[in-house]
Amino acid sequence: MKNVKDAESLAIDILTFLTGISSRDGEKFPVLRKAVRSVTQSDSRGLLHVIDELRREDTPISRNIADHIDSFTDYDFAHLLFSDGTVENAISLDNQLNIIQVADLVLPDKDTTFEEYTTIELLSVSMLIVISTFALDFIHSDRSIFKIVDLDEAWAFLNVAQGETLSNKLVRAGRAMQAGVYFVTQSAYDVSKESLKNNIGLKFAFRSTDINEIKQTLEFFGIDKDDENNQKRLRDLENGQCLLQDLYGRVGVVQIHPVFEELLHAFDTRPPVQRNEVE
Repeated sequence: MKNVKDAESLAIDILTFLTGISSRDGEKFPVLRKAVRSVTQSDSRGLLHVIDELRREDTPISRNIADHIDSFTDYDFAHLLFSDGTVENAISLDNQLNIIQVADLVLPDKDTTFEEYTTIELLSVSMLIVISTFALDFIHSDRSIFKIVDLDEAWAFLNVAQGETLSNKLVRAGRAMQAGVYFVTQSAYDVSKESLKNNIGLKFAFRSTDINEIKQTLEFFGIDKDDENNQKRLRDLENGQCLLQDLYGRVGVVQIHPVFEELLHAFDTRPPVQRNEVE
């Protein structure tokens, strides 16, 4: 992050989330805040340096916090959060395209309470917060340029309470800062929060044969879900066709034509055998 103050706030948010230290904790929070501030003001910045700074403080409270934070650093993808500041090839807002893969994150169910989160789930949600913060920074960059944030398999974000909240922030910021936020998911049910649904402008739905899924999709589009013609229209869509609802609420079938065949093959996730059979 280019703004040092924003980076400091994010570091505090992540570390208080992982350790459970509340800003109301008059003993631990000031110690943690002081360590983060010291690292922020140094030449080399990274969460690993916060641990070192706490140990240099050398008080029972600072050592306890340092040990607590250090206990998270051994997990598989913890290195994505904890570094010594010498990271190369960091993601940049100046790049025309950034791809962030989160397939290994283990996100908790929406109904899981914070107290029930496992360590991996805590780290995963922390990564979610970091990624969403980067996306928000991207959205708030040059307003004269239209930007796109594409959340593929968005159910992973939307099924977590924090992810749903952050997704809503992305959509609201996008409307103000000339950016489109695309939610790509398998079910209309994944976009269940009314405030989020109301902020979605364009809706695309591809073929489905499951009657429950069809009804959910039609309801999401605001059209009669029990109308057999509506159900048939969604069920009979061909490859490359989808049901589209525009900004004015109009609904119709559109055909998607891939202008560049190379992109069609690049994003084709079908197994080779299935691909050959279709071709």
